[in-house]
Amino acid sequence: MSEDSLQFLWQYRLFDENNLFTSQGEKIDIIHVGTRNYDSGPDFFNARIRYDGLEWVGNVEIHQNASDWNIHQHYNDKAYDNVILHIVWNNDQQVFNSQKKSVLTVVLPVLRETLEQYVFLYQNYKPIACSDKLSNINFPINTYLETLAISKLEKKSKLISTELKETENNWEEVFYRILAYGFGLKVNSQAFLMLAQNTPLGIVKKKADRLIQIEALLFGQSGLLPEKSDEAFVQQLIEEYQHMRIKYQLNALNPSVWKFSKIHPPSFPTMRLAQWAYFLYKHANNLTNLLNIVPYKKLVKNFYVKTSEYWEKHYMFDKVSASPTRNKMGKSFVHLILINSVLPFIFIYAKEKQNITLQEWVISMYEQIPAEKNHIIKYWEEINIKPENAFQSQALLYLYEYYCKQRFCLRCNIGTYLLLQTKSL
Repeated sequence: MSEDSLQFLWQYRLFDENNLFTSQGEKIDIIHVGTRNYDSGPDFFNARIRYDGLEWVGNVEIHQNASDWNIHQHYNDKAYDNVILHIVWNNDQQVFNSQKKSVLTVVLPVLRETLEQYVFLYQNYKPIACSDKLSNINFPINTYLETLAISKLEKKSKLISTELKETENNWEEVFYRILAYGFGLKVNSQAFLMLAQNTPLGIVKKKADRLIQIEALLFGQSGLLPEKSDEAFVQQLIEEYQHMRIKYQLNALNPSVWKFSKIHPPSFPTMRLAQWAYFLYKHANNLTNLLNIVPYKKLVKNFYVKTSEYWEKHYMFDKVSASPTRNKMGKSFVHLILINSVLPFIFIYAKEKQNITLQEWVISMYEQIPAEKNHIIKYWEEINIKPENAFQSQALLYLYEYYCKQRFCLRCNIGTYLLLQTKSL
């Protein structure tokens, strides 16, 4: 059993307190397990135990093996001299503190029911370890999903904070970058972000009155624009970009950053860039208007853009498609941009500005977007947990990615609940 697991069991007193004895058979009574310490030093502070006819107050250290005490060099660290109890899973060695005094070491007598539940969670191979248990417990799953959805929203703040630092707190510039990141979806998100970082919004705004100039700027900066072309439109893009490159001292990205492999043509980065260009043609000079509270239908409508005429017959430069292209942004793509970029940004922005009304609006928008469909959501649906909207599907994705997939059951409220129930069995 891992050290983290033992700490959890100690914290919640999921052990047989009537069977806590020293190796010499002396009884130890636990008055207070102490306060969990998440920093350096002993694992629990200010514990209280009764042993050898006396009440002891001090710290508790927990290890998988008693010998870990020496491996971690606690024997030479005065911070551990006040440890009154050393809890282990395997008492393989007598240990001493820096004052050469023997440290009271005890094997944790885990309850049989708790151990069985623990083994069940950690040794089955199902995508969701507790899937067989969920339908039989009285756990407030919807309340927990609300908490997880907010956690997923706030997790986006790391990227936003990094971009704010680089732009000296220019929220509009960062919004432009986060939107670009969203247009790239998972496969080309970093490439789109690099493009936005390398192509300041200020330059885009100067070209926003003509779509062909925005396309020339973005395709030129992406590195995907060919050096020459027999097609008049492409050649015009090349010439427009050459002029801008010199005027604004621009440097294009290496085209190798863009991924085409295993992607359907409607999602090729060339098509997404053409849609991004059209979006900026419509909104570059009023991006901050997208931060305002509007009805759901109007919010979605802002992102239903198409492309220039060239992309009605092309997925790539100089290669005519055999059939008309799907050059308009589809509903599912728009929903993904809203879910993963637009709404998280507005939520973090509203939180920073202490605008609770705007935060609540963001959540209401999530609740109107249909739940996502992917293999992870399918895992949940198979055990009859069916998200009603994107707010819940985001929570389930977060729960799977950060708890189920990594088997962090003891950090999950559901896993904690399941193990706590064993105390009353």
